[in-house]
Amino acid sequence: MPDYVFLTGHRKGGTTLLMSLFDGHKRAISYPSDVGLLYAYFPVFTGNKDATAEELRTRIDLVLSETLNAIKSENNQAQIDIARVIELFWKYFGSGNLLSRPAVLDALGKAWCEYSDAPINDTTVIFKETSQAVFHEDLIQALPALKMINLVRDPRDNYAALKAGVTNYYAKLGENELETLASVINRCRMDMIAARTNTTLHPKSFAAARFEDLVADPKPVLEALCRFLGWEFDNAMLSPTVMGVAQSGNSHEGKAFSNISADNAGAWRKRISAEEAKVIEYWCEREMQDWNYALAFDAGERQRAFATFYSWYNARYFFRDLFRKS
Repeated sequence: MPDYVFLTGHRKGGTTLLMSLFDGHKRAISYPSDVGLLYAYFPVFTGNKDATAEELRTRIDLVLSETLNAIKSENNQAQIDIARVIELFWKYFGSGNLLSRPAVLDALGKAWCEYSDAPINDTTVIFKETSQAVFHEDLIQALPALKMINLVRDPRDNYAALKAGVTNYYAKLGENELETLASVINRCRMDMIAARTNTTLHPKSFAAARFEDLVADPKPVLEALCRFLGWEFDNAMLSPTVMGVAQSGNSHEGKAFSNISADNAGAWRKRISAEEAKVIEYWCEREMQDWNYALAFDAGERQRAFATFYSWYNARYFFRDLFRKS
């Protein structure tokens, strides 16, 4: 069985950058895409009691195909034999449990090892997917050698990165700025809580780092993560790559970076409104303090902003009209 290193954190929190840095380490091979199965298969499809095994298998095929097909290098020529990867996945999955995250992850890891001509029993596979820290215990119970690294980012900057993509990307998925903000205050907060909890409960298998520290001075952060993994630091980690091809980032603003960039760290004041920042600070106050993100507004300002936001938030997600006659 391969060893696994799982990189996670909130979406647009820097996990793609971290994966591209680990891609250069000689000790491991990186799966080049998000493990889309962990959000586009689990839990919606696995939670459908009426879904047949054939339907679940068809969904896995679709998600693997679409996520791998989306991989593009800078010159748009990254090639993967997707059909072969899927064939190998089912070879290793066999009659496994279609409802098990670890079983699916392990089959994919073994498939990627064989596809990459890496020895299955002497390889570490790097996986990446957002917001998986909350499932850490479930994964290590079945895959005890797995280690997880959570990248934490200032939620105000995290929202700014997402807000930049609302018009051209998230709106196509039916998400507006208020819904993106609602997502951030809930899932980003969950990620920060999970990171705090797991570093306390599972210090040998779980580590966390801050995005801001990584981009400000990458080498000491990467050296610390390598020590956590029991690896020697590899200087190749200082240059982001995917499948060995240099990367220029995945900014929604279309910025191309030739190297690790700290341009958007701490830039939230220029990218989001003060009212949006107050809402985030109100909801994530303790977690921001846990991770040493200074609050910019006082308690009264934060609560007044959240009261305005809550009028929409409650109506959008929680209100049910009990007085409307059918």
